[in-house]
Amino acid sequence: MNHAYSKPFRITSNQQGAALFVALIILLVITLLALSGVREVILESRIVGNLIEQQKLITGAESGLRDGEINIVKPITPLEPTSTCTGGTNPPPCLLKLTGNVYSYGFLFGTSGKYRPYKPADGTQNNLNTSVNWYAMPAPSGGQDGESENPEYGSMFTGNATFRYEVNSKSTNTNSNNSVYLRSTTAKLFDAGN
Repeated sequence: MNHAYSKPFRITSNQQGAALFVALIILLVITLLALSGVREVILESRIVGNLIEQQKLITGAESGLRDGEINIVKPITPLEPTSTCTGGTNPPPCLLKLTGNVYSYGFLFGTSGKYRPYKPADGTQNNLNTSVNWYAMPAPSGGQDGESENPEYGSMFTGNATFRYEVNSKSTNTNSNNSVYLRSTTAKLFDAGN
């Protein structure tokens, strides 16, 4: 019997950890790419969150405008402007007098009693954490001078004319204090109830 004597197989290596170093560099690059992707996702989610909040505020302000417009044009006779928007359980529409008979383009939401909260008759609710307020003012149309847009419709002094109203609305997120202001004008032809 012939036995061959074999020497144990021995691996000689001169790598001295180069493969480990390359693997760590590749792992570092992959980690940095993943972190960059996470940062982009976080930024995009913030952008989308702000867009959603802005859309909710615009929707709330639009609701306030529609509520104000409906309340202003509902009566069959011209409204008498008041100095405040307060009043009992069933207050009249919030139509403010012009300050010093001068029209102003500024908003009056910073003054207490100069606006009314959005509370439509159909029970519609605001978005969560959102407050909506509105007020109206006579819009400049010659009404202060007793003029009418269309003289054939009569005179504003007699209540037979086209009356223009400016409706202002503000929607505020109560958590972030972000706000949206909207303004519209509406007109109604009054013919002394006829």
